[in-house]
Amino acid sequence: MNRLAPYACMFLCTLLAITGFSQNPGLTKPKQFNNYPSVINCTEAELSRVFSSPAGQRISLSFSDNFLFSGDITSNVVKYSNLQTAVVKSPDFNNTIFGISKRINDDNTITYVGRIINTNYFDGYELKKNTDGNYQLIKIQTDKVIQDCSQH
Repeated sequence: MNRLAPYACMFLCTLLAITGFSQNPGLTKPKQFNNYPSVINCTEAELSRVFSSPAGQRISLSFSDNFLFSGDITSNVVKYSNLQTAVVKSPDFNNTIFGISKRINDDNTITYVGRIINTNYFDGYELKKNTDGNYQLIKIQTDKVIQDCSQH
């Protein structure tokens, strides 16, 4: 009986290794924003233009470093008195989505948050405010931001 234990252990380890390798699909997504910098500066004036445009209208947002995001506003909704959300879909970037929200704080200051994402690509951008109070699009890996809920 003692001779079977090493073989059983080796068989179990082999099964674990096979299932571990099957978890990685081995497919890498292409980078969509490879030719753009990892940080792009944004002005509040340019971000606010999204919220003054109705759904169905075409808009071109010009940010620093020659980054132009053009597309159609697919929705522009006031969810609460202090929260408005808009979505811009860009055919120039293979239907990449720029989802952005504007929150009016208690002290009447405005905070913007958002992401530029396409699930078919490896990279995207997240809108954040830096320590100086300026907005920036910071490059992200989409797989780290979007959870895959599909079961194989």
